[in-house]
Order: sequence, then structure tokens, then C-alpha cells
Amino acid sequence: MRLYVLNGGQLFVEKGFFWHFGTEADTGRDYEPEMKVLRSLQFYIDHPAAKIVFELGYDYADFSTFTGFPHRQGPGGEWCHQEADENPMAQLGKIGVSVEDIDYVVLSHLMSEHVGYLPFFAGTKAEIIVQQAEYDYANRIGTPRRPGEEPALEQFHSWMYVRKLFEQPGLNWKLIAGDYDLVGRDVQILSLPGHTPGFQAVIARLPHTGTVVLSGCETQDMYYGIPVRGHGPGIPHAFTWSAAEELASLKRVRELVAAEGGQIFCGHDGEQFRTLRKSPEYYD
Repeated sequence: MRLYVLNGGQLFVEKGFFWHFGTEADTGRDYEPEMKVLRSLQFYIDHPAAKIVFELGYDYADFSTFTGFPHRQGPGGEWCHQEADENPMAQLGKIGVSVEDIDYVVLSHLMSEHVGYLPFFAGTKAEIIVQQAEYDYANRIGTPRRPGEEPALEQFHSWMYVRKLFEQPGLNWKLIAGDYDLVGRDVQILSLPGHTPGFQAVIARLPHTGTVVLSGCETQDMYYGIPVRGHGPGIPHAFTWSAAEELASLKRVRELVAAEGGQIFCGHDGEQFRTLRKSPEYYD
């Protein structure tokens, strides 16, 4: 069993929009806008019983012109930066894996920077594994609205759910509810509602590396940081569906990896990315 970390490029965002900092009364200083670099990581698990991809990143052609995301210009004046080989299809190809080989695609949620390459799996054998609550949420609030539909109440999320990415004909959906054993105890899905109603992560128990939780949309600070005036640890997304549920989910993951002596690989953490083995290297 091997775990590969796939490089899907960078996103440049407004730091305060992604992460809570508090008001001037809380911090004693004015808020200063700041650019934060996020990574876009995907993961490939090669198990004797199944080949699994977790997360499908963003498509540069779409995302570089996407006006809804809380972008800031990066060092080169771009909203995001993605080399030609920094996408899950190219990264898998470098290790000899094609879309036809994949048995399962697991998605943390259906926001556009996590499902950019989902249409590539239309018509393949891969089961697309998403929480039922997430699928229902995306279909209810996605953009553009269907003719005659009322606008979604959760407008702060609707612009992140792009229908053409998850309404592609030919996708083989497998909708689940709660935790799910994908490959016995070796690879499990953890239901972690909060950031969205159906948010989820993957836990891989590797023979030598041990327990690794793959956390697609977080940074390490979100698990272990202390919020302003907070008692932490744990800092939810600034645009979260339920901060209380997200804090409970962050706590659950912290306690799980502590109990098993494991670690968390965070899909958006630029600093942690530099320390990880990147494909074609792997963890086993």
C-alpha cells in the first residue's frame, strides 16, 4: 500500500477571508490585508484491493478567470499558478496511472477547487464517493441557478459550487451517509460536517508510515492554532456552513491522530507542502 502526494498548483487568497483574525478591538491593531499562498494537493492511494484518488483540484482554464473566489494577486500578478504538469491527471500519468485504472474517487466536498477534473471520470468505472448531504447541498445551491428556482439562502457558498463540474453526464456516483470503510480498516472515510454539510476526509493506515489523515481543504493552523479570544485549538474556515460542527470535526481528527500516533496531511497548507514527499516519491 502506497500513498502519493500530488501537486496541483497554488492559490493566492485573502488571508483574513480564509482564516479568522478578529476585529481591532480583539487584536489591538488595524486589520492589514495580506496575501496567503494555499497549495492545491491531491492524493493517490495504491492499495492491492483498489486504486483511489482523493480530491481533483482546480482546472486552471476555469479558475484563473473565476471572479467569486477570495483571490489576491500572487507574486507574478496571477490569481493562481499551475504549471502544465500540476494537475491530478498529469501527476498520475507520471507514475503510470490513467483514469481507467481508478476504482474510487473520493471528494472532500463539491466546491470547484476540489472537483476541477471530475469531468475526466465520466464514463469510467470509478465510483465517485461523496456524502449524500453534500450532494444534496451542491444540487440545491449550485450556480448557475436552474430556471425558475429560488436563489439559495447560503449565498456565501453558492458561487463555489459550479454545476458544470458535478452535473457531468456519465459520472458513477456512490452517495454515503457518515463514516465508511472503503478498503477495510486500511482506508476509511471520515464524515466531518462543518465547513459544508457533507464534508469528509480520508484516513489511510500505512504499514510503515502509520496513520495519515488526508484533510483536503485545511491548513495545520486550522487544527492546532488558537483563534483570537479563543480557547482553541482549532480555527474553522472563515466561510463555514457551521463553525460549531467544524470545530467538533477538527477536534475529532486531532484526537484520532493523537490516539494512533498519526499525522495530518493538509491539502491547502503551503508550509507543510515543502516538508512532504511529493510524487513520484511515496509513503508506505
